[in-house]
This record gives sequence, C-alpha cells and structure tokens, in this order.
Amino acid sequence: MRIFILFLILILLPGFQHLEAQESRPKVGLVLSGGGAKGLAHIGVLKVLEEEGIVPDYITGTSMGSIIGGLYAIGYNAHELDSIVNGVSWTTLLSDQIPLSSVSPQEKEDYNRYQVEFNITRDGLEIPSGLVRGQKISELISRLSWHVSDNQDFDELPIPFRCVAADLISGNQYVFEEGDLTTALRASMSIPSVFSPVKMDSMLLVDGGILNNYPAYLCKKMGADIIIGVNVGFEDKADREAPETLPEILMASATIGGNIAMRRAIKRTDLLISPPLKDYNTASFTSAASIIEAGEIAAREQTDALKKLMEIHEIEKRSLPNIDKSASIQRIISAIQINGLINTSRQFLLGNLRIEPGDTITSHDMRVGIERAMGTRYFENITYSFKPLEKGHVLILNVEESNQAKAKFSLHYDNEYKAGLLANLTIRNLFGNSSRTSLTTDISETPRLALSHLNYLGEKQVAAAKIGFTYENNNLPAYLDDGSKYGTFKQQYSTAQAGFLTNLGTYWQMEVNVRYTHTTLQNRSGFSDIFYAGVERFGNTFLASRFDFNYNSIDRRYFPVRGSKINLYYHVNIESRELYKGSSEGGEMIAPLTAIPNRQYFRVGGNWQKYISVSNKFTPGIRLSGQFTNKEAPLLDLTFIGGLPFNNRSNEVHFIGYSFREKLVEDYALGEVDLRYRIMPQIHLNVQGGILFSTINLPEQIEPIGLDKTERVLGYGLMLAYDSFLGPVQLGAGSNDTDHRLRWYFNFGFNF
Repeated sequence: MRIFILFLILILLPGFQHLEAQESRPKVGLVLSGGGAKGLAHIGVLKVLEEEGIVPDYITGTSMGSIIGGLYAIGYNAHELDSIVNGVSWTTLLSDQIPLSSVSPQEKEDYNRYQVEFNITRDGLEIPSGLVRGQKISELISRLSWHVSDNQDFDELPIPFRCVAADLISGNQYVFEEGDLTTALRASMSIPSVFSPVKMDSMLLVDGGILNNYPAYLCKKMGADIIIGVNVGFEDKADREAPETLPEILMASATIGGNIAMRRAIKRTDLLISPPLKDYNTASFTSAASIIEAGEIAAREQTDALKKLMEIHEIEKRSLPNIDKSASIQRIISAIQINGLINTSRQFLLGNLRIEPGDTITSHDMRVGIERAMGTRYFENITYSFKPLEKGHVLILNVEESNQAKAKFSLHYDNEYKAGLLANLTIRNLFGNSSRTSLTTDISETPRLALSHLNYLGEKQVAAAKIGFTYENNNLPAYLDDGSKYGTFKQQYSTAQAGFLTNLGTYWQMEVNVRYTHTTLQNRSGFSDIFYAGVERFGNTFLASRFDFNYNSIDRRYFPVRGSKINLYYHVNIESRELYKGSSEGGEMIAPLTAIPNRQYFRVGGNWQKYISVSNKFTPGIRLSGQFTNKEAPLLDLTFIGGLPFNNRSNEVHFIGYSFREKLVEDYALGEVDLRYRIMPQIHLNVQGGILFSTINLPEQIEPIGLDKTERVLGYGLMLAYDSFLGPVQLGAGSNDTDHRLRWYFNFGFNF
C-alpha cells in the first residue's frame, strides 16, 4: 500500500508543480479603451501580441474596446476579427437598414425614403433617442457569439471578460460580469445621441466612456498583476486639433469625463500602446484597414518592451485556445419568452420569425427571421438570448415596438418639378386593431397626395381590404417633331380605388381593385389658340377594374446590387365619360382630345428588372417592359414615356434619351441595359442604353404635336450618382437616334 501511494505521488507531482506554477505566475490583463472607429486599431495590437505569445488572462474594455475585447474573449483571434471588420458593410451596420427584400410588400413603398422620422405622442413630435437604434449591430454580435449563448457568467468565457456602461438614471458606472453578452457589448458602445440607450431592468445604459473610458482598475480587481493597455480614446498632446465633425464632437462630449479618469488609470498601466490616429475620427469606419494597420505598427514599435516585460515576470509564451465558433450550432427551442409586446400579437411576431416551441434553429434562422419581423415595420428593435434548460433552451425575445403614429419628412429636387417637401403620416390601429393608415404629400408647386388605408384580415396579416386615393398636379408637355416644347398643360389627376390584396412572404403580392379616375387639363403655358378660344378645362373620367401581380426581391431601393422586380397587370376599362368647361367654340377645338373611341377595352402589360452582382464594384441591370391595348383608347388614358424614375408620375414609363413625358404611346415594348460601376464607396457611374418600339393611333387634328404612328427609337445616356445619407444625388445626360438632342437630368433626395 505504501509503495502504491508513493507511486501515485511520483506520477502526480509534476502535474501539481505545473498547476502551482500556473497559479503563481503573474496574470496579464488587457485594457482596451473606447474611441469609435479608432478602436479598430485594437485588432492590429492583438496581432502583435499573438505573435509574441502574449495571451491575456483577463480583458476589460469600453465602447469599441468592449466589442473587440468581447469577441476576442470568446475565441476570435486577431486575423478573424480583421476579416469580420473588413467584411461587413459599415453603411448598413450603422444605419440599421435591412434589405428591401426582407420588407413586407405593403411596406416597401415607404421604406427608406425619408430623411427624418419622428414619433407622434400626446405631447407632440418626439425626437428619437439616438440616430441609430443598433439593431444591425446587435444582430451581428448575437450571430458571432452564438457558440457561447449558453454562458451567462463572463468568468467562464475562454478569457474572463468585463465591460463598462453608464446608467443615465443613477449616474453610476455599471460593470457587466454576467448575463447576455450581446446586451453588454451593445450597451457599452451606446454613444449618447448617436446610438439609442439600452434599457435593462430599471437602468438606461449608454457608452461607458462617459465615466470610465479605460477600465484599468477593473482589470486589476479581476486579478491582473500586469496591465497592457491600448489607448485610442485621446491624444494627450497640447497641440492636438479640436474636434470639428459631428461624430467627433459627440464623442468628445460623451467621453470627456471618462478621459479625465483615463489619465489617472493609465498610471496603473505597465505597458501602454497608443497608436497615432490623428488622421482618423470616431466615424472613420471606411478606413478600417488603415486603422488596424496603425495599431499593428504602434505595437511592433514596442515589441522589445513586450519581450522585456515577459522576461522580467517570467511569462511563458502561450497560444489562444481553439474554440469551435460554428454559427451552425443548433439550438432546440423548448419555450419562448417575449418581453415588450403591447400592441402586437404574439402569433404575429412568431409567425414572421417562423419559430415555434419545439423547433431546432441556427443563427441563420434567427437572422432571417428577425429581418423578416423587422420588415413588417411593427418593431424598432428585436434582440434575443437563450436560457439553457435540462432539455433545450428558452428563447428570450426582447422587443421594442414601433410607435403607432409616425411623421416622416424629406426634401427633394429634380429638374422637372423643382423643389418639394415630402411628408408622411402613418398611423396603425386608427380604425380597427389591425389597420394601417398612411397619408403622403409632396408640398411643391405641383403637389401630390396619396392616402391609403389597409384593414388586415386574420392574425398573420397576409391579406387586407384596401381603399386609397391619389391626387397629382402634373405638367403635361407637348413636343414638336424637332424635340422643342410646343406648350405645357396643367393636368389635375385623381384616382379613388377599393379592393383586396394578399402577400406571400416578403416578395409576392397580388391586388385586385375597382378604381375611378378623374383627369382634366388646363393651360400652364403655350396653346394660345386653344385657351384664347374660351376653353377653361377639359378631360375624361374612367371607371375600371385592375389586377396586379408584383414580385420584388431587390435588396435596396437605390443602387441595388441583386434581386428582381416584376409587375404584371390586367386593366379593364368599364366606362368612360367626357369632361368639358368653356365656350362652345373651344369645345369643338378640343373635341379630338376628349373623344372616346371605345368605352370598353382592356390593357395587359408588365415590367421586369434584374440586377446581377458581378463584383463588389460592377452591377449590370436589365429591364424589359411592354403593354398591349386591344382597342383604341382616349388620349388621356394613354401612356407617357420619357425621363428617369425620380420624376415619374401616373401612367408614365421612364426611358433614357427622352425628356419627361416626351413621348405618348398606346402600345409599346422596350428593353434597357444599365451598367453601374462603383468608382468610390458612395459614388457610382451608370452607362445606360435602351431600345423602344411603340405605336399610337390618334385623330389627324392632333398630329402637329409630333406623334408618329409607329416608331423604333434607340436611347442612351450617362449618369453620375452620389449615395448620400440625405438621399441620392444624380446628374446625367441622354439622347436618342431620332433627333440627337441632348437632355439633362438632375435629382436630389428621395422620391414620392
């Protein structure tokens, strides 16, 4: 027995000695400061630390330091972090935009076309708590941390971790030691007025840099003997430049207190790395590669100091633990807990997520489901976490519903209709518990108005009864054969409709309705022979039914890179009537313009667009469109062709090479190719070309206004566009092979 015990001691003694050495060796703490985009320099520093075999025992961080530090703590090495940072679209990430293809069909028309948005409350318009809700950032962190979603204790992560936030309610620092990692990282980086605060329990959490931008004391408290710190928060130099841009000013204002505390905390640092980042600001995310490189260069300059530090404290080289971070790890959902639902039903949310208790899901399922739920526009924010059970998990959904009443505004300008203010009021549940009422107006010299009301049928809201009204005050130019303008009518155009629609998923929608259209023409300029004869106004009314089939998988409203868009329609005119006010002499003159050759006729047509992503810079687009009418229709029910999409109105089809409404057709077929090249991240060059075949049959009295019965036209043009946060800015020119006259096009802002 004694021999056996002695044998065990001899075998286990080296292990005990190694364990004792591990316990007794100095513990290394890594402190990562906040600094917005400049915090990406932490990745470059981590590359050098890995090369030197320095693996921290503890990590603390604030703001961007918490994001990088938290992801490093759960197993992402520096090269993986580099790939993640350079692989994401920062424009999308920081704007909370979801792909247009994920937006429900009835919401696509209003999505992403307003510059400012306000909640309407009993106290008036409510300014958003932040420019960015942080939905997309939360989604990204949740996906990247999927493999540790079971872990609620930050000491049990591959590297123990802490991050800091500030509570606006108490004014105190809050340290995340446990809980949901996504919530912790999102709260720590919530720069006031830039990102919306994170609500947790009775707290309202924002960027920890307000109070503690460099949590060195916290790292010491965790047990670190040696502190290696990375400072990207401020440059402690007397001649440094004052903040000038809005992001710089907001960041400087938010972290001024934290930077004062930072100066004191730096004194507790054994080795400080401060990358030179004066050429960058807190919003320089498009310079991610250069910022990471600056961090790497700064760390390499201190490799001798790092080696000396390791030598003095007898720290052996180590490697990061190899962690399985597969996002395809499945989670069995045994139960679902939803927090925050007030006006929306549980079934509606889960129906859009397409997740029910008993399902087995991956991070991909959650991402797609959340995008689809956000695409209903019923929610401002949806985050999730898991609570492990003996069998399966509880899926915890934290939901922030959209305000039931919203006001949205946008300025715009184009070379045809000039300046205007786009204003929208959307109210949910105004008439019934499952309704949506929307009023959009374009306040300008030629105003427009669109009112629609939907009453959804059923809890999943895949079908609805719809009524609507539109009004347009349009220009209707008439051109001579040489392309010069003969005159311009003022067109008053209005339509009232009622019907039903249904949608399948986020791509498909079908609608059938009955509509009454009233359209009249008055003088705006020219046509002296008509209006001096005593004509006040003339036009037609139309009663019709229409069926529309729509498919839309395009990823973005402007500058799409992939997806298709299809519209097929069948329009039956049931009855028409002539309208006239003025002298009898004038009535005879305009009679051909209001004549009704056939009261009943039908029209079929369609439009198909396709965008293909050839590379990250080059996107070709193809468009086919056509229309056939079985009998001759009145003049004011024909189709206008010309101009670009930003100045199109009812009964219009855009075509490069013609001015707005330059060509009037009865039947047509066209094909167009659009070759778009991204010169710089937000600057695009479009080369466009198209061919148009058209026919028209009108009385001879109208022939002087340059209308050929059958025609084939080649159009071509060049457009330069800037994708600004206020909307697209587009400038270009086009012409055609019939008159070779140059047409100019200009647009700023979002369209009606």
